[in-house]
Amino acid sequence: MGDDFSPEDIPRMKDKAHKAIREVMDELGRDYPKVVDAAAAAVGSALGGAASFTALYFGGSVAGMSAAGLTSGLATAGALVGGGMAAGVSVLAAPVAIFGVAGYAIAKKRRSAKLAAALGRAIEKLYQIQERLIANAEHFREELAEIKAYIDQLTRQKP
Repeated sequence: MGDDFSPEDIPRMKDKAHKAIREVMDELGRDYPKVVDAAAAAVGSALGGAASFTALYFGGSVAGMSAAGLTSGLATAGALVGGGMAAGVSVLAAPVAIFGVAGYAIAKKRRSAKLAAALGRAIEKLYQIQERLIANAEHFREELAEIKAYIDQLTRQKP
């Protein structure tokens, strides 16, 4: 920038700076929806449910979904932890919970990494805008203060 502009250019340059700041903040605001985490948990739970159902179906001395098949499957699963049919319900429910929590944790970790990268890019862009304005700081005090506030806020939000 330097002194290669006239005082009439200042309002246009301020508008351009405000627009650039808003673009950075809007881009950052388009975060991945939380429904991805819920979907990952649902997929993990479905996988765990399928594993539990398969274990119940084939696990007992009688295969199938008949009364004899269910009771022998539950009893076999319960025997793994030293119990009977009631304990078998817990044993067969465990994979559903474990896979559901694992799916959620993986999705959350990926989302946090993407958010950290997006925050880093946004802060870098704000620094670039700030550098362009510093050359004529006397005309852009308000914009520089706004950029500094955003950078401070985004830095505190980094995961």
